[in-house]
Amino acid sequence: MNEKLFPTEPTLIDCEICFKEIPDSVAVTEEGEDYVVHFCGLDCYVAWKEKNETKQGNDE
Repeated sequence: MNEKLFPTEPTLIDCEICFKEIPDSVAVTEEGEDYVVHFCGLDCYVAWKEKNETKQGNDE
């Protein structure tokens, strides 16, 4: 029997930097051992990366 497929709403997640809601299927991700963060695009990813590099430099 043929099942009718119905469209579903995409799962939305927040960008780690600007908090814009984005579908998880298009999110850029940075995976670590204990966490995964999502970004709406490369601009937010670069901002996050620079912030983390500065933070790590201050911790040492």
